[in-house]
Amino acid sequence: MQRREIIRLFAAGAAGLYARRLISGGAWWASAAGAAPNPSAGIPPPVQSALSSNPLLPLFPLPLVLFPESDLVLHIFEERYKQMIRDCLLNRWEFGILLMRVDGFETVGCTAAITEILRSYRNGELDILVRGKRRFEISKLNREKPYLRGAAAFFADDESEPASESLQQEATEHYDRLSELLRADDPSLKPPALSLHVGHLSFQIMTAIPADHSSQQRLLSIRSERDRLVQVILHMQQLIEFLEKGPEAIAPKSRA
Repeated sequence: MQRREIIRLFAAGAAGLYARRLISGGAWWASAAGAAPNPSAGIPPPVQSALSSNPLLPLFPLPLVLFPESDLVLHIFEERYKQMIRDCLLNRWEFGILLMRVDGFETVGCTAAITEILRSYRNGELDILVRGKRRFEISKLNREKPYLRGAAAFFADDESEPASESLQQEATEHYDRLSELLRADDPSLKPPALSLHVGHLSFQIMTAIPADHSSQQRLLSIRSERDRLVQVILHMQQLIEFLEKGPEAIAPKSRA
């Protein structure tokens, strides 16, 4: 990964500008700011009340990792996923996003709750805003519907105590240093602000900084905020070391 690619990825995470077309999976993701709300008749609006239980979780394999409390815009165009989203809207269901692999997909993912219909099209396509909610692991698959479903076991962190204040402070300081280095290359960058009161700090940071899918997937699976923050700090240390070497350096592979 070249220096300019790191800066580009950081800028994309900071601004929420994800405009890469997916090869498959039925969706592409883009900036929420660029989609004008245009709900059509016949499409129920997202509900803010508690979601109803669903014995089988609708599944949406995509070439990305969604973290809890992260927002994502999806353009839904495949017929099977149009039906899936309609079912989720009508029944107040979440659906599960799983990272696609060349030979399949991961079994650990994060649910997405539909928070807003940004735009609907005459042909039934939709732009929707979703937010990451719960982590889960799939044990069995069901193919009775046009879209995939699975038996999901939801999980949270195993530990009862949160990460120490000193560890959170260390992670925040590394994030600030990384932001400073990247802004030195591009003063227009505006990194997302971190909050210790909104979700897990590890997920907030990993959503904002450049990282490969394998690193993101490993982080999603870890059931300890302390352990996640240690991995995120190591990853940021690598990026900082690379950026401090100068513009001709080549970034090492991530350890996170």
